[in-house]
Amino acid sequence: MAVKTIYLDVLLVQSLYVNYFLLRAAAKITHSRLQLMRCFLTAAASSLFSLLILLPPLPVLLQLFCKLLAAAATVTMAFGIHRESWLRQFGCFFVCNFLLAGLLLAVSSLSSHGFATWGNSYCYLDFSLLQLILFTALAYSLLHLCSLLRNRRRHTDERFQVFLRLGGKTAALPGLADTGNNLTDTFSGVAVIICSAEMLFDVLDGRTVETLRGYRLVPCTTVTAQGLIPLFRPDEVCIRNLSTGKSRAVDAMIGISGSQKSAIFHPNLME
Repeated sequence: MAVKTIYLDVLLVQSLYVNYFLLRAAAKITHSRLQLMRCFLTAAASSLFSLLILLPPLPVLLQLFCKLLAAAATVTMAFGIHRESWLRQFGCFFVCNFLLAGLLLAVSSLSSHGFATWGNSYCYLDFSLLQLILFTALAYSLLHLCSLLRNRRRHTDERFQVFLRLGGKTAALPGLADTGNNLTDTFSGVAVIICSAEMLFDVLDGRTVETLRGYRLVPCTTVTAQGLIPLFRPDEVCIRNLSTGKSRAVDAMIGISGSQKSAIFHPNLME
């Protein structure tokens, strides 16, 4: 078997590049906030784990342990440790790694000469950084096209209802799916449904928002203004599509802002 040369600088740059986009994917899927510089620094730090490829073959269980440890450290550096979202972020990041590795292994096995060198569950790609960038651009273009096609299939006349439960009080509010509501909780990464104080009058039942579970203030920017809005976590949230009859229990925070007559949520909550 021919021994392939592994260039240390190329290995680290490739690992940084791949880790960066895996973190962005995990942040997107889990609706988690991830600053650009923090993502880059985390990807750079986690690329050091790829040096395990240079060691002699390790036992399979030890490889799995190292992979889980690397994923846990990477997620913690990127998102911090939050009881409500860490396991979800960790699971998503690890699954993204697993799927990417499976895809690379499948494509490499179909190639007559192979382009990937494997060692201790880490991969060294035997092609240039320019090719990696082009492949990434192609993948992003396909994902963007799929997103556009999916959005075109949505009916603009769909009607929704948002059910909230807080303690012994419940409310059924008119819902509005709006892609402009990209607000997420800074700490947990959970999506936020925007409601006016008037809509929540009955369910709050005289309680101040400061006394509710999960209360915090988060920055919010709209077309006309920016400021802080209060959030709280209800006991249960369910969104029902009145046009199709489909219902979905969702993990969401409630933000109090505006004077609109509908609970505004991002359409992705129904997917």
